[in-house]
Amino acid sequence: MKRTAMGWLIALAFLVRLAWVLAIPSRPVGDFALYRESAAYLVEHHALDPEFIYMPGYVFMLAAVEWLGCGLLAAKMIGVAAGTAIAFATGGIAEGLFGRRAGLVAAAIAALWPAGIAVASVTGTDLPAGAFVALGIYALVRYGRDRPWAAAALFGLLMGLGAWVRAVAAPLCLLSFFYWWAVERRALRAVARATVGMAVAFAVLSPWALRNRHVYGELFFTDSHGGHTALVGANPNSEGTYSRSLNLMFTRGTGYRLTDTPARHRESDRVAYTLARSWSAFDVPYAVGLLGAKADRLLSHERNLLYWPIYRQGVLPPSRRAFLDAHRAALERLADGFWWGLLALFVAGVSLIARERDRRALALLVFPAVMVVIYASFFSEVRYHLAIAPLLFPIAACALTWSGDAFRRRFRGDARPLAQLAISVSLVFLGWQALLASGKALRDRHRWAVSVCAFPTEAETHLCMWRRRLPVTGPSPVRGTWDGVGLRVGGNVGDDVVASARTSIVLGPGRYRVRARVAVGGAATPGPDVVASITAGESVVARAVVPRAAGLGVRDTANAADGAPAEGFFDHEGGALRLDLNVEPGAIGSSPDGATIWFSKLLVERFPPLEIIPRR
Repeated sequence: MKRTAMGWLIALAFLVRLAWVLAIPSRPVGDFALYRESAAYLVEHHALDPEFIYMPGYVFMLAAVEWLGCGLLAAKMIGVAAGTAIAFATGGIAEGLFGRRAGLVAAAIAALWPAGIAVASVTGTDLPAGAFVALGIYALVRYGRDRPWAAAALFGLLMGLGAWVRAVAAPLCLLSFFYWWAVERRALRAVARATVGMAVAFAVLSPWALRNRHVYGELFFTDSHGGHTALVGANPNSEGTYSRSLNLMFTRGTGYRLTDTPARHRESDRVAYTLARSWSAFDVPYAVGLLGAKADRLLSHERNLLYWPIYRQGVLPPSRRAFLDAHRAALERLADGFWWGLLALFVAGVSLIARERDRRALALLVFPAVMVVIYASFFSEVRYHLAIAPLLFPIAACALTWSGDAFRRRFRGDARPLAQLAISVSLVFLGWQALLASGKALRDRHRWAVSVCAFPTEAETHLCMWRRRLPVTGPSPVRGTWDGVGLRVGGNVGDDVVASARTSIVLGPGRYRVRARVAVGGAATPGPDVVASITAGESVVARAVVPRAAGLGVRDTANAADGAPAEGFFDHEGGALRLDLNVEPGAIGSSPDGATIWFSKLLVERFPPLEIIPRR
């Protein structure tokens, strides 16, 4: 009977996702559209696009659908199947760890997971990768005690297939050591079985590695954009979120493109990773605060998962979009309420298994924990947690099953554990909010910026990193975009306060001219002119007077207005030069809340410019 109940729940997971896909005709956009285009190219040319830099597993699935002559609806069935597999796997994990009833509860949670249902109509790599990871862990739990070596090999096979879809699955193979050690407490045997899983996973990935050796001349098992991903996550101008301007800044500053020629893919990716490391090291407190922002995006809400299948512009016909817009608040509350309830149950479940010292269940916690660390360290979007959330379902089911048992017994003998669970959940939620608040405080105080600047000639562009100089307390005024630096002026500032940002550049000895455009963005009301200046070393070398009315109604970006020119000359003995951008004291008190003074198109060039004699 219980086996039949599990089958019905898995069927329910399939049917609700199929019904959603049929009812909500979402069009793939962004990365989702890119995967379909890559699949079409693969079918037509029998090879991947030369500029393809991702793991190809999901593209192969789409290409199979395309080759069979099926359309978008058939492609969406990949998401339906992945969601169904997650329900099967999480139910099996919970059953293997905590018993049949917990397995049924976990399968029900997975089947009715609102955000997991919603993304089935756009799919992408995250759901299939999550399904493979969940199935791999299910193999450990289901067969680990009776047939451990077969379980290790099956785990490696499934994780290898998952790594074809998202490379993050590959390093997770090593984590099986903790499960094997929890099963038998024999370290050498645990190492041997984890090694088997890793070997099988990398054997599954070996065709991809051989392809990479053929294309790039080196053997590697991952994709070719990890460095660019890290660069996005370290970008201070966007607080670690994706920005199209980063591509332009990277190209202008390094000479490489995100999707370069195959011969330059790896070199471009290494340059991006080196740059990401230097950005993270430039201001360590800001980098620590940025971890909080990325963890927040990854774990705090699920409402943002509704953006891709429902609320992004152009993904739905106007009639369907109008109906869903009318119910947007309710749908977002449903997604977030389910997620927050799941997190509360997960925390309670962790408390229970820790109290019972359930080593196998505790060992499996390393999988979601390591994924959170990886994504928060590099780059995170809410859709990345589609592979993390299913691993919480079995633990949440344990807590829900325990609560049901305790309720039936009218909590006799369970009053103390119940209080402990409530305290644990409260402390974790309060601690999470405190962590996010601390991260925001660090980012506000240590915010810095990076922009393209040219020196010592207009043709030589570099990436200049700007940190606050003044004021020394309170939130940092520094803002950034690809071609400029802004100094945001707050209210309640006196005439003795100056906003200033500083960078350091290296020049040879000689006479130089500095030029920039200065504009006001985001001003709400007209007022006195703003006086801005540029300091080279210890001397003010250029000034600009900018009418503040020029920024009225203009977006807060560097190229929001034409601005006023600032130009000056200075002599330099050679070596490092401190370059400051300032808003002078007389202008600060008259500037409204939210106004930003932008310095863009910064150029430091030799004067007179060196004459270039063409070769004959």
